[in-house]
Amino acid sequence: MSIGSMLLLALTYALLAKIIIENFAAQGNFSPVWPPSGLALAALLVGGHRFWPGIALGVFLANYLAGKSIESNLVFVIGNTAEPLIAIWFLRHNFKCKNINYESIIKLKNSSDYSWLAVSAILSVSIGTMLCIIGLSLINELSSPVLTFSLLVWWIANLLGIAIFTPFFLIWKKLPKGWFEGYRAIEALAFIGLTILIGQIVHLELFYHELGSIARGYWIVVCATWGAIRFGRHGITLVLTITFVQAMIGAAIGIGLFGKDLQESGLINMQLAYLVVSVLGLMLMLTIYELRKSQDEMRLALLVYHKSSEAMMVTDANKCIISVNPAFTEVTGYQSAEVIGKTPRILSAGLHSKEFYQTMWQSIGATGKWQGEIQNRRKNGELFTEVLSINTLYNLDGTIQGWVGLFSDISERKKKEELIWRQANYDQLTGLPNRRMIYERLNEELKKCQYENKQLALILINIDRFREINDTLGHHYGDLLLKEVSQRLATFSQGKGMLGRLGSDEFAFMLSNLDGTSLVGYYVNSILEQLAIPYHLENEITYLTASIGIALFPTDATDIATMLKCANHAMHTAKREGRNCFHYFTNSMQETANTRMRLANDLRHAVKNGELLVHYQPIIDLSTGYIQKAEALVRWQHPKSGIINPDKFIPIAEETGLIVEIGDWIFHQAATQVKYCRATYNSNFQISINKSPFQFKVDSSRCHSWFEHLKKLGLPGESIVVEITESSMMEATNNIYDYLLKLRDNGMQVALDDFGTGYSSLAYLKKFDIDYIKIDKSFVQSLSSDSDDLTLCEAMVVMAHKLNLRVIAEGIETWDQFELLKSIECDFGQGYLFSKPIPANELNQLFAENTAFIPLKKSVGE
Repeated sequence: MSIGSMLLLALTYALLAKIIIENFAAQGNFSPVWPPSGLALAALLVGGHRFWPGIALGVFLANYLAGKSIESNLVFVIGNTAEPLIAIWFLRHNFKCKNINYESIIKLKNSSDYSWLAVSAILSVSIGTMLCIIGLSLINELSSPVLTFSLLVWWIANLLGIAIFTPFFLIWKKLPKGWFEGYRAIEALAFIGLTILIGQIVHLELFYHELGSIARGYWIVVCATWGAIRFGRHGITLVLTITFVQAMIGAAIGIGLFGKDLQESGLINMQLAYLVVSVLGLMLMLTIYELRKSQDEMRLALLVYHKSSEAMMVTDANKCIISVNPAFTEVTGYQSAEVIGKTPRILSAGLHSKEFYQTMWQSIGATGKWQGEIQNRRKNGELFTEVLSINTLYNLDGTIQGWVGLFSDISERKKKEELIWRQANYDQLTGLPNRRMIYERLNEELKKCQYENKQLALILINIDRFREINDTLGHHYGDLLLKEVSQRLATFSQGKGMLGRLGSDEFAFMLSNLDGTSLVGYYVNSILEQLAIPYHLENEITYLTASIGIALFPTDATDIATMLKCANHAMHTAKREGRNCFHYFTNSMQETANTRMRLANDLRHAVKNGELLVHYQPIIDLSTGYIQKAEALVRWQHPKSGIINPDKFIPIAEETGLIVEIGDWIFHQAATQVKYCRATYNSNFQISINKSPFQFKVDSSRCHSWFEHLKKLGLPGESIVVEITESSMMEATNNIYDYLLKLRDNGMQVALDDFGTGYSSLAYLKKFDIDYIKIDKSFVQSLSSDSDDLTLCEAMVVMAHKLNLRVIAEGIETWDQFELLKSIECDFGQGYLFSKPIPANELNQLFAENTAFIPLKKSVGE
């Protein structure tokens, strides 16, 4: 709030008051018309109660200039300042209590705004007038005989000032828009000009002699009506203000319609007349405003009705259609002429029961509305899903006029939702329920079986060697295979139970609501038979088997997690027992699983805690009997369980990935041992290290650290032989090929272990750079001079030598086996005949004693 605004308000108030006091004061104390009261209230409505000092100063200046006494001036300052403050307090307090926006009073757009303004004006003027009249009486400036008349005139004067000037100041603080644009400017100028001209004629007797009795006050009503209809709030307030000012001037100089009122009635007639005109004009303006507002709302509603993308249908009380919008035609295909007069049943697809519609109309009858999804049929016969809202239309007497139905076609949205649901619950490749849906259904079926005291079988099906097929033939054939497996399983399971794909090559088959489990084994055998039938995948024929695990409810488990865990244990047991079979869960499986888990946890710390040991089994040159090589074999000295054999912990190491760390540790131990033996006993000594298939699946660059370590020790690459199995080659063809190339380039040699147990040995010997083959002990253990095993061993030796390979025989336990292998020119041998795997110090002792393993010659006569 600026001082300048305060002073401007005070000067404006004082100027208006001075003009009124000097020209219209009656009995020397008050004016029958008081426009400053309208200015004061408008100023406080716009600027707030903080402007009251400006009003007080304006009142003081006005009365001071009019020559009033100090006492009377003080009375006027109190009364005229209190008046607008009381009005502001009432408006703020009342709006706050009734949760009405106080700011709306300033805009004066609604009838309620004028009503609240009128009530506050009557209250504040009544109190302010009483204060002034009583104050003047107390200081003897107002005699008792004129007290009542003075009170009435003063009250009307202040009220009229507010009724005419407060709306004018509030509305005209913002100039109207569009009055002087285009043809509108001509009408605006005509309106303003005629309003001024008529005011001059009626109140200032312009053309009085020419017009005579024609010049009547009702002309003002015509202007007020014109302003209210065509120019709204600005128009009506402009007419009232211009003509009232002209009436005041005419009354002051004694001419016009109210020329004699100042002397005869103190302008009471003019006050009442303009009070009536003001009220009627404002009511007319508000009526027109509300009418236009209603028309605008109707036009907007009609526009929404016709332009809305939501289909709308209106029926009468007999449920006959009386109106539809264009969106209705767009959605249903029916033109309005085709449905008007008919019932909404024309859209019915017949997919909902009578009970559905009965429930719907019961809800409408009870609440007047209903909303839900419904399926209907378009004109072309196509089904569509809609979200329908029905609302009841009531007459003034409460009877039903009709109903309005609004609906949107959500067919595409439903399709998308269904697609999203399918993607979330079904496997994209096979179309079978996925893990999420299987879990949900399994949870439901477990609860159902528990409630009905039934049994349930969960069958996990895992494809054997699927990874080999995927890696060998490619992912395209792998996907084709999974689809074919899914189709076979789906055909078999139809009508029997729920089938789903858990992921990769694992499927779940659930048999629920069983009275017994006698059929489970029959079903599982049938599944194995179905899956064993050859697969024709484009130009490839593939054979496969499966391993199946079975868990039963409630025998094995009563919740989802435990059921899956039990079935998984059983499935892995089937794999360990040779694949292409099934296994029921047993408690021993859980115990085995727990043991494996504990071993896995302990194994993580075995290297760090120094619990692993490397033993070496000597490899003998069969022609001389001397030690030429050794195979490094790891042992685990468990702090609680004692020595644990590799066949128990190596699979765990492979599953957990610890085999990489353990393999590196074994290599470093073997490298240290081979360096010592070469330097001390045999410069051509070699140590063989077994390589797990899992180690080929990691980054092949890890072998470079081995090469660097050998260089630091001053050892050639040929001091270490890497032993691999045929299964390693089958499972990681590309990886092992690259790995073998790196070994060859760095001088290391490769031995093919368990030779003869695979089914592609010759192909691998031809493709890969192999230095040694190791005849599996299964061929050696039954060797005799006339056995087939001897023939096979001899064939292997001859073939290897033709390919420039050396041969090592495993599992030699008798001197007869030794002699037979030597006779077929086998190069090397190892087995318990010579030595079991022994610690490094015992191996060194054998070297130190220059031990030669040669059979004793039989003496003559024996």
